[in-house]
Amino acid sequence: MALSLSRFTNAIKNNYGKYLAKAAGAAAVGMVAYDAHILGKLNADIYAQSKEANRCSNAFNNTLYQTEPSLIQSKIKKKLFNFEMENNLFRLWNSATGYISGFGEMLISGVVPLGLGLTALLTPLKHGKICKGAGIGLVAVGAIKLVRDIFGLGEKNPLNSRYK
Repeated sequence: MALSLSRFTNAIKNNYGKYLAKAAGAAAVGMVAYDAHILGKLNADIYAQSKEANRCSNAFNNTLYQTEPSLIQSKIKKKLFNFEMENNLFRLWNSATGYISGFGEMLISGVVPLGLGLTALLTPLKHGKICKGAGIGLVAVGAIKLVRDIFGLGEKNPLNSRYK
C-alpha cells in the first residue's frame, strides 16, 4: 500500500501544474454554469410574467366586447376567461423558454472563461502544454475581470456626461 501511495504522490509532484490548471478549469466552468443558472432563473420569471400579463389582458379584453348582445355569448366568454386564468401550461412553457434564453445568454457572455475552463478540464494529462496554457489563460482572464469589473479600474464612469 505504501508503494502505491508513494507512486500517487510522485505523480502529483511531477504534474502539479497540470492539476492546478484542471482545478482552475473546474472552478471556471462551475462559476460560469452557476451564473448561467441564476440568470436563467431570473429571465424565466421575467419572461413568463410578461407573457402572462399580455395573455391575461388579451383574454380580459375578449370578455368586454361583443358583436351583438347575447347572454349565452357573455357566459361562454366568462367561462373561457376563467379557463384561461386557471391554465398554467402557458406559464410553464414561457418559464422554460425564458430559462433557456437566459442560460444561453450567460453562456455566450462567458464563452472565453468557459472555453478555457473546458479546455483545461477535458485535456488529457499527456497534453500538458495545452492544459497549462488554458490554465494561464484562465488566470489572465480572471485578473482582467478582477481589475476591471470588481475594482473598477480602467472603466469609464457611466455617470460622467463627457463619456456619453
